[in-house]
Amino acid sequence: MSSINKAYIARVLLPVFLGAVIYCLLRDPSLIIFRLINSSTLHNFILFLQQLCMPVAELLPRWLPYSLPDGLWCYACVSLILIYWREGPLCFKAFWLSVAITLSLGFEVGQLLNFVPGSFCAYDLLLSIAAVAIALSHEVLHKISVKTGLGNTLATDSSGAPV
Repeated sequence: MSSINKAYIARVLLPVFLGAVIYCLLRDPSLIIFRLINSSTLHNFILFLQQLCMPVAELLPRWLPYSLPDGLWCYACVSLILIYWREGPLCFKAFWLSVAITLSLGFEVGQLLNFVPGSFCAYDLLLSIAAVAIALSHEVLHKISVKTGLGNTLATDSSGAPV
């Protein structure tokens, strides 16, 4: 498996999956997302897993089930942009990073200023800031060499075919 694929799995897919698991298993089953799950088998399975996890969830700090998924998703989003645009033009990387950071931090700041509906949570803001910082520092500390396609970082084998 190429280093770029490992980076996508470790820095994008794994945090998204972990955030989704925390969100689904440790949050209130009356959330909208659970009403959107059409499969009654999947819905019942998630409810069963929630019942198993609830005794543990009550012992966890409140920020873990409510704020950590946001931080993980923010980390994954920033990491995705950093990996995809690693060898691409700096202006594209900077543009997409600014969009991701503005959206992830902007929603919480907007809630604080009553521009965005919802409840401001300092933990959400702090974990999102930490996620951005960790993703940026991870990028600086762990460069992955790849061959580039048109503006993106596509891993290729010796013949130039994508892997």
